[in-house]
Amino acid sequence: MPRSDIDPRLMRQLLQTFSAQLEERLQAIVDGLLALEQGATGEARAKLLDAIFRAAHNIKGAARGVGLERVAELAHALEDLFSALKRETVASQPGLVELCLSAVEGMRGLAEADATDTPVGQASADLLQRVRAVAAGAAPPPASAATPAATSARPLSDTIRLPVARLDRIADLAEELQASNIRVDDHYQASRHQHDLAQRLKQLWEQLNSQEHIRNPQSEIRNRQNPKSDISLDRHLLVEASDLILEIERLADSMQRGLRATVAQLRPLASGLREDVRDLRMVPAESVLKPFVLTVRELARDLGKRVELVLEGERLEMDRAILDALRDPLIHLLRNAVDHGIEAPTQRRLMGKAETGLITLRLEREGQSVVITVSDDGAGVDSTRVRGRIRELGLASEEEISALSSRALLDYLFRPGFSTRDQVSEISGRGVGLDVVQVNLQALGGRIAVDTELNGGTRFRLCLPLTLASDHGLLVRAAGQVFALPSLYVQRILELTPAQILEVAGSQAVTVDDTPVPLRDLASLLGQRGTLDDYAELISVVVIQRGWQRVALRVDHVLGEREMVVKPLAPPLVAVRHIAGGTLGRDGDILLVLAVADLLASALGASGRVVSHTHAEARPAPRILVADDSITTRTLEQSILENAGYRVQVAADGEQAWEALHNGSFDLLITDVEMPELDGFELTRRIRGDARLADLPVVIVTSLGSEEHRRRGLEVRADAYVVKSSFETRELLEVVEQLL
Repeated sequence: MPRSDIDPRLMRQLLQTFSAQLEERLQAIVDGLLALEQGATGEARAKLLDAIFRAAHNIKGAARGVGLERVAELAHALEDLFSALKRETVASQPGLVELCLSAVEGMRGLAEADATDTPVGQASADLLQRVRAVAAGAAPPPASAATPAATSARPLSDTIRLPVARLDRIADLAEELQASNIRVDDHYQASRHQHDLAQRLKQLWEQLNSQEHIRNPQSEIRNRQNPKSDISLDRHLLVEASDLILEIERLADSMQRGLRATVAQLRPLASGLREDVRDLRMVPAESVLKPFVLTVRELARDLGKRVELVLEGERLEMDRAILDALRDPLIHLLRNAVDHGIEAPTQRRLMGKAETGLITLRLEREGQSVVITVSDDGAGVDSTRVRGRIRELGLASEEEISALSSRALLDYLFRPGFSTRDQVSEISGRGVGLDVVQVNLQALGGRIAVDTELNGGTRFRLCLPLTLASDHGLLVRAAGQVFALPSLYVQRILELTPAQILEVAGSQAVTVDDTPVPLRDLASLLGQRGTLDDYAELISVVVIQRGWQRVALRVDHVLGEREMVVKPLAPPLVAVRHIAGGTLGRDGDILLVLAVADLLASALGASGRVVSHTHAEARPAPRILVADDSITTRTLEQSILENAGYRVQVAADGEQAWEALHNGSFDLLITDVEMPELDGFELTRRIRGDARLADLPVVIVTSLGSEEHRRRGLEVRADAYVVKSSFETRELLEVVEQLL
């Protein structure tokens, strides 16, 4: 059927499907041809020929189905050639594989031209005639006469192919999520009923208060006139109020149990659905890496070299966006390896190496990161030549050049415009390639390192996240506000004394991995009042890193890590500096998620001192940890204590408090009793059983004032027990002062 007779929308869908299948089958032909070239014989050779023959046959049929006749003709000619090879009427000979590879690239070009109605030149017709001639028995043309295969990788298709099992799992999760959503709606309706009951109880209470029982002459006269009426009304109101209280209590208990069960079901469902949907963006790395085998082959041929690229771990799945962004950096590294690294065959032979150079591209998963290693067995980097180029380009003084370590020396390879050659070749050049690699990796939140051995080869190690999605954040407090930093970019959390802060040219730094890292105040970077005058005994510092850029941020407190779903800012707040979006906190409050790239740019462009050493000897204010699952209570206690001059960190439950006690240093703990995960009694018991924390003063502040609860407080050896019903600011401060 002519293409003009098919609905345009249907034709677009058909062409998209054909394009995805075409790439797979063309890659299968390339893999088979390269394997045949390695000298496969017997049954192995027969299987390879069968595979590439079927691929060409399928391309021919599919191309005719969507009206791409020129692609079908070239696929048919290639099919005839593979058939002749199977029958052995055509023998394997020099130039044959090159011609077939040119035909593969020709089909790709014709498909693009036919899909866009772009005219093709005479070269396409000449290629078709050459393939037909060789299939009929003619000698293949020399390799140089064949149309070279493209050396630039192609972008990933906009369509993806999914196994049915994965879609079935997502559908099942969605159904279970809907069922849980219905149960949540039931709980909501119950909460509305509870609210109505509470409103009625409030009205009854107001009615009781409105009964004029205040002792005054008028009320006493009325009471003497009709005492039974008032008593009967009061009794009726009290009975109804009592019934309402019991009903509210029953509803609250039922809702608590139901919500606990529903939340327990929703948590794995939401997590599983999020992971499965995220997995839809994951594709095997081989979809980008396999074409590099042909790229390296063509580059080597142009340079008169023989090079083989070996892929390892190429089936590892990665985020499509990361794979797409990795294409250019990897091509630069491979070009550099072929041009700079691998020696000419004669030179390799004189050095006792195999004439064919070896480049290995290996992928490995390490936690939530993927490590890509590009290594070659070539000449390596000449450190003497690198030092000479640094000297020639005036990038460092003679004294600085002499003092450079091996690692610092290799870092110059990533400087913009730096090259160990006087002239950068058209194929590659470290003056451009490695700079591009580093910039692209920084944009992905990755980093790169290089190792080399003279005449022993070079190895580049790229480390980057498996996916661009970040669902964990580190919560920090600065200038009285809580912010979230994406955990992906958090390298280290430190607690330092003022004496550990370095003074560097009017600015300050901290030492991380034996390297000075600039220290900046987070509050000041965000345009809020900093903490320069807070001469603390211990300073909380978070080190963030993106690519090779690192900075240490001083914060008031580190509150811990949590899962988060980041929502971008809505217009007109789409471009607020330093802010990447927002997420919900545990208590439903909105937390701002900080943009690491903006923070690094501001921090590295700023200077100034963060910590003053003037009063370093002054006695620091005691540090208190407040643990309470009620945001109202812990905020109140924090405010009272901070106004009294204490340094305060808060925790939303017992587990958070236990973790904070092990990550920081505190002079006193104030804890509630009833908290999720770990209650105040058990938290105190753990503290008394820990050798490092056993002497920590513990104050229990709770609404549970019964004798039994007080006794339990004594059993776990709490130092003080304050009941909230009698709680006063003065009382709390007096208890704290006595214990400290």
